[in-house]
Amino acid sequence: MSVAITIHPLLEDLDMYGQPDSTSAYSLSGHVSIAVSSPYSLWERRRTARLLLQSLSLTFEGQSETYTPRTGYSGMRLCNITRDLVTYGPLELTNEGHEEDSEPTVWNVVFNLPIPGWLPESTTIGIEEVGIRYGLYATAKYSNFEEEQSSSSWNFASFCSPFRSRVKSAESRKTISLRRFVAPPSVDKPVPPMINFLVNCHASSSKSEGNKVIPPEVLTKIQVLASVPEYVNLEDESVPLTLRMRTKDMDEEHCKRIQISEIKVDITQKEKCRHRPSQSHLTRYPIPSQDMQPPNLPLRNPHPVSTVYDVGLFVPSQMSEAACRSFSLLPASEDGVYKLSDNNYVFADATRGEANPTWYTMETTIPFVKRSMRSAKDDSAEWDGAQTLFPSSSSPLYSVHHDACISLTCIYDLPDSEEKATHRLNFSVPIVFAKSAPALPPPRTPTPPPTTTSTAPALPLVVPYAPSLPAYSQLYDSNGDRKIDYSVPLPVYTPRSSAGNATTSSADSSSDALVVSTSASDLDIREGATDEMSMPTYGFTGIHDTQEKHGATLIAIPTSQS
Repeated sequence: MSVAITIHPLLEDLDMYGQPDSTSAYSLSGHVSIAVSSPYSLWERRRTARLLLQSLSLTFEGQSETYTPRTGYSGMRLCNITRDLVTYGPLELTNEGHEEDSEPTVWNVVFNLPIPGWLPESTTIGIEEVGIRYGLYATAKYSNFEEEQSSSSWNFASFCSPFRSRVKSAESRKTISLRRFVAPPSVDKPVPPMINFLVNCHASSSKSEGNKVIPPEVLTKIQVLASVPEYVNLEDESVPLTLRMRTKDMDEEHCKRIQISEIKVDITQKEKCRHRPSQSHLTRYPIPSQDMQPPNLPLRNPHPVSTVYDVGLFVPSQMSEAACRSFSLLPASEDGVYKLSDNNYVFADATRGEANPTWYTMETTIPFVKRSMRSAKDDSAEWDGAQTLFPSSSSPLYSVHHDACISLTCIYDLPDSEEKATHRLNFSVPIVFAKSAPALPPPRTPTPPPTTTSTAPALPLVVPYAPSLPAYSQLYDSNGDRKIDYSVPLPVYTPRSSAGNATTSSADSSSDALVVSTSASDLDIREGATDEMSMPTYGFTGIHDTQEKHGATLIAIPTSQS
C-alpha cells in the first residue's frame, strides 16, 4: 500500500495590493490530494488498501535569509500559519472496488488560509540566491487498518511491535510566490499623481568652488519645489521631474546677480542587508517570537549555505551588523547633466514686494535602466551580483530605497568686481518604484439575438466586468464596523435663514505641512504653516519620510482644496 499527498492551490501566485498592512489579510485556498493505491503483485490479485488517516495538517510559512561576507548568514521566520484539516478523529480511507485501477484512488481535502497583508514580496538576493520565500507544507499521519486489527492477536511479529511505529507519515511541499502591486487591477492604466517637496536653501547645504562664496542672505532666500510621481512603474523607462524655483524676500539687487547654470540629476538604488531584524519591524509587525526563530526552531526549507554557519565551519573575520551597496540607475551613455543657457538670470524680472513671487519651471524626464552596467564602487559585486532594479521595499532583513539626487549650480556676480562665485546646492528626493497590476480586459459587448420583427434598432447589451472582490479588512474594521472613507469631504454646513433662503459661508483655513529641517550637524522635525505661500495644487497624497539632505530643508506640500 502506497500513500502520497500533493498540494494544489487555486493560484500559485498570491497577489497583494497597496502598502503593507498588518490589519489586512488575503485568502489562499485550494485542496490537498491524498492518493492511495494497492501494492502490485505478480502472483495474486491486488489486495484492498485500507488506512486510518490520523491527522492532516497544512502550514504556510514565510522566511527571509541574507548572506554577505560582512554579515555572514542570517535567517528568520516571517510567519507560520498552521491548520488541522482533519478535526473529527481518524478517517478510514479504502480503495475497495478499485484495486485493479491503473490510477490511485484520490481524496481531496479543501483548505482556506488567511495570509497576513504585511508580508514582503518574494525576492531573490545575491549570487547565492537567498532572499524571501514562501511555501505550503502538508503532513499526513496514517496507519494501516489491518495492522490495527491484527495488533490484538498474538503472532511472531508482535515481538517487534514495540520497536516500530505503527503511525506513518507522508509529506508534501509547494512553493508560493507572493507579489505586491501598488494598486488593484483596473481597465484603464492609472496615472500616478505628483508629490511636491519644497527645499529651502541653507549655507551648509551648498558646496563652494574656490574661495568665493555666495552671501548667506542670498542663498537662504532661494526656494526649490521638486515634483516627482507618487510611484514609478517598473515597466517604464523614464521618470518625469519638475523643478520650480523662486526667491523669497530677496532684494532686487541680488536677484539681478544670481543665475542657474547647470542641473545634475541621478537616480540611485540603495540596498541594505541586516544580520538582525530592525527594531521598527519588530514593533510594527507581528513577527514570530524568538522561540519560533532559528536555531530554536529551524526553518523548514533553509538555504544550503546555512549548514556551513550552523556547524561553525566559517566565521567572518570582521562581523558587521549590516552591509549596504548603492549604484546609479542612469544608462551608461547618460551623465545626468543638463546645461542651461548662458547669462541665465532667471530671477532678474521676478515680482518683488508681492505675496506670490513668480515660480520658474523646468521640466525633464530622467531615463533609467533595469540593469545597470556601471562598475561597482565597492566589493559588493562579489556577493550581491548584478545591479538589478528592484521595487522599493522594506523587510526585517532586507530593504531597497530609491532617491533622485539633484544638484543645482548657482553663479553669483560679486559686487564691484568682474569675478563670479559658484555654489552647488545638493539635495535628494525619495522615489518609489513599484509594480503595476496587469490591466483588466475591457467589458464585453455580446451580440443581441436576432429578432424576426423589430420597430426600432435594439441597443447593444453591455455586461459589466466583475472585478475581484476586496479583502474583508478593506471594508470593515476588526470590530465589525464598516470603514469610513475620510477622503470624501463632508458637505458645507448651510445655516437656515429666517427668510427661507439658504446662504453659504466658508472660512479660510491654512494648511499645515511637515517641515523636515536638516543640516550638517542636527536633524529636527517640526510643524510649519505654509499658508503664506500661494502655490498651485499638485496632487499630494501624504507626508513622506525623508533622510538627511546635506543641510537643506525639505517640505512635503499637501494638496490645497479651493
